[in-house]
Amino acid sequence: MSDLAIARIADNARTPPRAHVIRAIAAKEWLEMRRDRRLVALFAFAALLMLAALAFGASENARISRERAAAAEADRALWTGQSDKNPHAAAHFGQYAFKPTSPLSLADPGVDPYVGSAVWLEAHKQNETQFRAARDGGVAGRLGSLSLAFILQTIAPLIVLLTGFASFSGERETGTLRQLLSLGARPDDLLAGKALALFSASVALLAPAFLGACVAVALLTDPSKLSLADQFVRLGALTAGYAVYLAGFVFLALGVSALAKNSRAALVTLLAFWLANSFLAPRLATDIARSLAPTPTAQEFRAAIAKDKARTFGHDETHPAYIAFRDEVLKTYGVSRVQDLPVSFRGLTLRKDDENGYAIFDRHFGALQAAFDRQDALRAATGFLFPLLALQPFSMAFAGSDSRAQFDFASAAEAHRRDIQNQVSDNIIHFQHDDSYAAGSELWKRIASFSYSAPAAAFPFAHSAQTIVALIGWLAVTCAFAFFAARRLRPL
Repeated sequence: MSDLAIARIADNARTPPRAHVIRAIAAKEWLEMRRDRRLVALFAFAALLMLAALAFGASENARISRERAAAAEADRALWTGQSDKNPHAAAHFGQYAFKPTSPLSLADPGVDPYVGSAVWLEAHKQNETQFRAARDGGVAGRLGSLSLAFILQTIAPLIVLLTGFASFSGERETGTLRQLLSLGARPDDLLAGKALALFSASVALLAPAFLGACVAVALLTDPSKLSLADQFVRLGALTAGYAVYLAGFVFLALGVSALAKNSRAALVTLLAFWLANSFLAPRLATDIARSLAPTPTAQEFRAAIAKDKARTFGHDETHPAYIAFRDEVLKTYGVSRVQDLPVSFRGLTLRKDDENGYAIFDRHFGALQAAFDRQDALRAATGFLFPLLALQPFSMAFAGSDSRAQFDFASAAEAHRRDIQNQVSDNIIHFQHDDSYAAGSELWKRIASFSYSAPAAAFPFAHSAQTIVALIGWLAVTCAFAFFAARRLRPL
């Protein structure tokens, strides 16, 4: 620090209010950061990296959207182009439901590459999503790609720590800390000024990402399907969450720097925490969550559904449940033979079998999602100490690329499948009088194509209370730690 800067701070320290001192310290810190060419180059490199990740994410998002739209159009043509056939055969022919891409997934793709992009809608089955991009991408795809979220979650906090690790320890080593304290500058004021400068630098680091994301979201959002205002609310929440995340690293760096004996010790301590937060804690938390809230394997999940389905009659006319249902229908219509029913008994059995399946699918798929939710909650439980555990689910939720957004899409696809089944069964009930009955293209066209709109911005807010509290807790803990450390500042 120059003698002139110390003199200015000393003058301000003797002149109330304290805001003058804080501003002078912040201005001094900003000046020193701008003069450090290494830091300027580091910030410029990070900004270029973020813009490149945004551009790549936007390009991929647009490409995937085009491919899915084209696939949905082709699938619709196949559905409506069916020849005359029994409606139940058409239900088995089925159709696909393609998941629209979330505009903000360009910044955080979340679980999308791992959970699939389409659901096959067919009679009697609720299928899982198919076509996982990570599976087709080889080893590199499974390891993940460079995204804006990854840069902000791992590289940005490292830059903050590298910028702030010598804030107090460096002053102590050069002897300027003794001068400042002897001139009446309060430790709290020193902390506030340095924090203001370092946080302002963090905001400058976020600015290119935020502005680039605004442009990309505006270009990629289809107003006929999604509310642009909702997308900007989500983007605003994401920006605030990342700002809180980085602010915690600002106070952590300052607190460690204030307590450390020298800059080297401060740097080693902060790098150790960064490694633990970025790589060790997520892996350990995931393993612990899986052990405390286990989920079935794919084979176990399907076997459990098949076991419950075996209790229903399906197409088995000798099944006790089938016989009981037949007797109930005959009694309801006041006839003694199936042939005397005024409607198709086959259509009634198909509809009843589907209804039995709906309850089974709801129970099993709902329990699976509940297990995922428990795992997410356990994983984020220590987010106030290791903030990446809270930031990752928060980021995915507001980007529309978390497991709950996927479940909302899968639920909408299943609702569409059930609508197809109901329309097909109703057609059979009222129009099939013999086994030769065949419906035509008017029925296929009457069944609407799948349409899905992502939930409004209130949806992630409603399911992110824990992660929001954890991020605020992280900032509160690091802020308290920094003030505790600052009040124990001692020059050498």
